[in-house]
Amino acid sequence: MCRSLPLLFSFALLAPLSAQTPAPNHDPMRAQLVTSDIPNFWRVFDKASLKDAGDLFQREYIDIGSPGLHAFLRARIESGRALAATVAARPKYYASIRDATLSIDQKPEIKQAIQTTFRRMKEIYPDAIFPDVYFIIGRMNSAGTTDGGKGLLIGVEMNARSENTPVDELNSWERAVIGQIANLPHIVGHELIHIEQHHANRQAINGQATLLQKALDEGGADFLGEMISGGIINRAQRDYGDAHEEALWREFSAAMHGTDSSRWLYEGDRAKDRPADMGYYMGFKICEALYKRSADKSAAIRQILVISDADAMLKDSGYGEKFASARR
Repeated sequence: MCRSLPLLFSFALLAPLSAQTPAPNHDPMRAQLVTSDIPNFWRVFDKASLKDAGDLFQREYIDIGSPGLHAFLRARIESGRALAATVAARPKYYASIRDATLSIDQKPEIKQAIQTTFRRMKEIYPDAIFPDVYFIIGRMNSAGTTDGGKGLLIGVEMNARSENTPVDELNSWERAVIGQIANLPHIVGHELIHIEQHHANRQAINGQATLLQKALDEGGADFLGEMISGGIINRAQRDYGDAHEEALWREFSAAMHGTDSSRWLYEGDRAKDRPADMGYYMGFKICEALYKRSADKSAAIRQILVISDADAMLKDSGYGEKFASARR
C-alpha cells in the first residue's frame, strides 16, 4: 500500500528488518520498544545547516539507525536528502515536537500503556505474536506501518502534537491527522492487529483485493486496536461517520465489490468534502456489528483477523440489514 501521497497507516511489506526471520515472540513483555533513533535525529537537527543537512541526516541518522529505521527508509523516508527537505519546509513544527518525542523515554507511563495494550491482545487472542516496536522520526507521511509482519514502525513526528504546536507550515491533511504522544498506544494497537492479520494463516487473495476486503483489513485493525488500547485513533473520522452512517453505507455498498479504493482509503490530502479514508470507518462498523452479533467472541476475533471470505463476513455481521429494513 505504498503511495506517493501522504498516508496515515499502511499494512505494507517494507524492506525486511533482517535477512533471517526470527521465531515469532508470543510473550507481550519480551517485545522491545526501541527509541534509539529519536536522539540521533535531534543531534543532527541541532547541528545541520541547509548546505549539509542531507548528508548529515544520511550519515548520522539513517546509516547508523536501527533495523526499524532501515525498514522504514525505502517507502517512507527515501534518503537523508529527502528527509532534510521535509524538515526544511516545516522547521517550526519539527522544533516544537522535540520534547514530546523524547518523552517516550522520559515518561514511563507511555511505554507502560503500550505494554498494557500488548497484554490485552494476549488476553483476547492467545495465539498473538509481539514484534519489537521502533519509534522513528520521518517525513510526515506515515504514523505507523509494519515490516512484512515482523516489526512495528511508528512515525512519532505524526504523533507529537500539543495544544501549543505551530501548524501554519502544515497542509490541511497533516493538521487533521497529527495526534498526540498520548495516542501512541492506540497507534501501536492498530498496527499490532495488522501483524496478527499477517500471521493468522490468512488465505491468499486471488487477484486484486476488493474495496470491501481492504476496508475490513483496516477497519478490523481499528476495531480490535481500539479494544486492546482503549482509544480511538481518528476522532474526526469517527464523528463524521456516525453523523452520516447510512449515506456512507449506501455509497460504500455500491462500490465495495470493485477494486477502486481511491475515495475510501489512503487518500492523504486528496479528500476535500469529508475526512480522509472513510473506508476505515465502514470496515470498523462491519467488524463491530459482527462482534456484537456473535455468541462466540473468540471466533469473531479470529474471523476479523483471518478475513477468509469478505462477503461471508459482511453477511454474518448483518450490518447492511438495518439500512435495508429502515427503507421498507
